[in-house]
Amino acid sequence: MFCAAPERPAGLDDFDHWWTLPGDWVEAPNERRNGWSGVIRAATGNGIAYVKRQRNHLCRSLRHPLGWPTASREWYFLLQLRTLGIAAPVPLFHAVRHTPAGIEAVLATAALEGYHPLHELEGLPAAARAGIADALGHELGRLHRERLQHSCLYDKHVMIRLHDDARPDIALLDLEKMRRRLTPTLAAHHDLDQLHRHQRLFDGPDWTLLLASHARALAGES
Repeated sequence: MFCAAPERPAGLDDFDHWWTLPGDWVEAPNERRNGWSGVIRAATGNGIAYVKRQRNHLCRSLRHPLGWPTASREWYFLLQLRTLGIAAPVPLFHAVRHTPAGIEAVLATAALEGYHPLHELEGLPAAARAGIADALGHELGRLHRERLQHSCLYDKHVMIRLHDDARPDIALLDLEKMRRRLTPTLAAHHDLDQLHRHQRLFDGPDWTLLLASHARALAGES
């Protein structure tokens, strides 16, 4: 199920608030792309948020030949997925500022409540694995049908929320490397190959089920 963005107290649309908000590092700042980037987990008035902070952590594209923050690219694709109805963390805030130290960017998203990363679900019974495989194949097929490639589709970036008598919910994390490919096939080939190599939950029959569900969604079937 796709969740609407939660209401926020006044004053949270402020760069300094999110840049200085105290929390615990879940991804300590590390230097990449001639800059640095890190993520904290913080409590807010409306629950838990994940806040990505960056300085001079840029990527380049045809549209942005001089570079733009990877947090900005992630924000862009979070909004794209919301438009498509594909679940991902709810975006709370994003902004960029130019300082003497360089280009700083912040991206805040709401925590996904009740979800678990794919790699934490090993040991599930066959029926539960099959349900996840079918649901995940369907969501990835919808993504790839739009020519969107996740580009970092590891098991830790695939989030699952299980239900007793309903199809599992699927959400995707870490969209800062997402890109649009020329064809759905190119997007699908990259992501499915990457996921297959970086997951341990699905066995052969499960993976066959995932591919079949993916193919139906890619073709526009429900």
